[in-house]
Amino acid sequence: MFLIRQAAKSDHRQLIRLARELGSINLPTEPAELSGALERSARSFAGRIRDHARAVYIFCAEPAGGSRLAGASMIIAKHGTPQSPHYYLEMDSEERYSHTLRKMFRHSYLRLRHSMDGPTEIGGLIVAPAMRRNPEKIGKQLSWVRFLYIARHPHRFGARVIAEMLSPLTPNGSNLFWEHYGHPVTGLTFREADRLSVHDKEFIRALFPEAPLYTFMMPADVRASLGAVGDQSRGAVRILEQAGMKFLGEIDPFDAGPYYGAPITELAPVREFKRYRAVRGSAATGEAGRLYMAGCWDAARGFRAVQVAGVTDGRHLAMPPEVLDALRIKEGAVVDTVPLP
Repeated sequence: MFLIRQAAKSDHRQLIRLARELGSINLPTEPAELSGALERSARSFAGRIRDHARAVYIFCAEPAGGSRLAGASMIIAKHGTPQSPHYYLEMDSEERYSHTLRKMFRHSYLRLRHSMDGPTEIGGLIVAPAMRRNPEKIGKQLSWVRFLYIARHPHRFGARVIAEMLSPLTPNGSNLFWEHYGHPVTGLTFREADRLSVHDKEFIRALFPEAPLYTFMMPADVRASLGAVGDQSRGAVRILEQAGMKFLGEIDPFDAGPYYGAPITELAPVREFKRYRAVRGSAATGEAGRLYMAGCWDAARGFRAVQVAGVTDGRHLAMPPEVLDALRIKEGAVVDTVPLP
């Protein structure tokens, strides 16, 4: 059993190692930046950030009773503000017809777009290599716990949620689309642009052309990479699709990785969110046991959640004693739940 909890300052060393080893999109890889993110996360979980758009939530997973992190995930309350817009390339097409030649063509193109009132973003999902084949499917737990938290506090988040998926990388850690397009228009390497965009995105609006970029002008391998998902992200995509998220026809302007998204109210786990009273053992009546993410929060211990095979009678969720112990709650305590697929 794994305990998923809000990240603490003491997780700094292990989180840095995980982020650097696995190339996280959202989790900072520089010590000072991660320290700042952890401090902001603690204030976000405690509800001490008045402007919800600035909130960040970092989750960690560890074996119950252990201390070695198995993975992490994040929620960014708002991705896209006037100070830091959300930039993306919209995929579209147009039809052209020549009466003289009696020929019609459909040309696909990309166009730079931005939003200063962006959606909530889920990201930073990383699982330690040694835990990737664990039968408990820790990656799914780390993904689903974010939906549980969003359902618990819907007023803290936007109307839509998105997730950026990593595209395939070249052997040298770069990206085909960036090498063909991003580098020529900015003069930056893929890693330089990625690092700079964390603090300052002005160069995107200033240097990226606003005119449509017709894909037929690209080499075949670059065209094939548009919206493609890297091998390391395929499992994450399946989890998002199970939650009701779909490809939006939008890609990242750096690596052409796809954006998945959905209105928060249409997410399956959000629609199925329920609260129960926790009890030990089995309920007297009710449906057959199924898997849930069950979570709770208190000021002393913060947010924590576990995966549990429980049985409910509509008011109570019966669960093994060790789950109550892991959550550090007593019988009768209220737990928030979303069913796992």
